[in-house]
Amino acid sequence: MGDAAALDEMVAPIVGPIVSWARGESDILALAIVGSWARGAARNDSDIDLILLVREPEDFRGEDWPGEIAWREGRVTQWHDADYGVAWSRHLQFSDSREIEFTFCRPSWADTDPVDSGTAEVVSGGCRVLLDKSGLLEKLLSAVS
Repeated sequence: MGDAAALDEMVAPIVGPIVSWARGESDILALAIVGSWARGAARNDSDIDLILLVREPEDFRGEDWPGEIAWREGRVTQWHDADYGVAWSRHLQFSDSREIEFTFCRPSWADTDPVDSGTAEVVSGGCRVLLDKSGLLEKLLSAVS
């Protein structure tokens, strides 16, 4: 599974509805896929890691927003949250065993003067911008490269 084109074909049907949902949410400023899927090194069982830059991360702590996404395949069977200091994540588990991690951060997560070492580590480990309404992620990628 090292072929990047094959990986894109596998992940596009899953990520496409998320991008469509994020476009319609005024509080979501940017969305990127990070980690193994962004690097082209994912396996069939790799989770999908997403970074979302949002005005107020706590606004997404509610349980309703995953139901607003027009999932094409599977359904959410369980979820749990994790806190990472300046960010927090919701891990969604699907009926087909797939897992998606949504990490919500303030726009300051992408600050470039200076770039936070944790942010630089995430971005350097693979980052593909899916939506960037304000150019924050593109600026960050330029600063890190």
